[in-house]
Amino acid sequence: MGDKARRQQRIIELLEEEGRAETAALALRLGVTELTIRRDIDQLDEQGVVRRVYGGAVLNSGSSFEPPFAMRLKTNVDGKKAIAAAAVRLVPRGANISIDFGTKAYYLALEMRRRHVQVLAAPTSVQVIEVLGQDPDIRILAPSGTVKSGELSLRGSSTEHFFRERRWDLAFVGVAGINADKNLMSDFDEADARLKATMIGSADRVVVLAEAKHLGALSFAPVAPLDPVTTVVTDARGDNETLAALEQRGIEVIRAAETS
Repeated sequence: MGDKARRQQRIIELLEEEGRAETAALALRLGVTELTIRRDIDQLDEQGVVRRVYGGAVLNSGSSFEPPFAMRLKTNVDGKKAIAAAAVRLVPRGANISIDFGTKAYYLALEMRRRHVQVLAAPTSVQVIEVLGQDPDIRILAPSGTVKSGELSLRGSSTEHFFRERRWDLAFVGVAGINADKNLMSDFDEADARLKATMIGSADRVVVLAEAKHLGALSFAPVAPLDPVTTVVTDARGDNETLAALEQRGIEVIRAAETS
């Protein structure tokens, strides 16, 4: 990764942490000129990742917008790797599992390949299929469907039918929001939400991979109530009202940072 890419990635991380950042403050923190920061913000704005505002930038996120896969892949890497390391321990030898798309699923696939987990896996992500396909211990059953541009995930009625017509020992699913007060998991996109709901409904055990920022959040498209969830694996640290409420419901909570 070049200097510009690293700098722009750091800008995104700071915006995720703080919501808004001033151009002058970013220039000072990153050790470059304000002109350089303005150019970075312009490029990120063109990509739809951030939105330029007077004097600085804000992260272009919301209940119905998700930054591109390539950008998300470089954010909270340590947290996602910790979630993957904790989640892979839940996979029984010889199980048949369904795997959602997204960056947490990608890091989970890398960890599965590293540990040579012997399973039958049905991923909804082209990237995950590519990773798992390099390990002869992992059998892949690839669903059909329409490929979502940029994300390279599979979706649509044929993908939903594929999962609905089979029974899975374990489903790994990521969502944009998991809210105990509303008894709801939600995501950015309605088509993605329908597929996730199908995966959840056809699995004996459901493991939700959730970054700290998704706990308590509500997004645009409802996925499913919390009742089918067996386990939540998260990188959250310290006291958290959502995690406490999940445990009160009988959902197992695994804090990845404490187990990896």
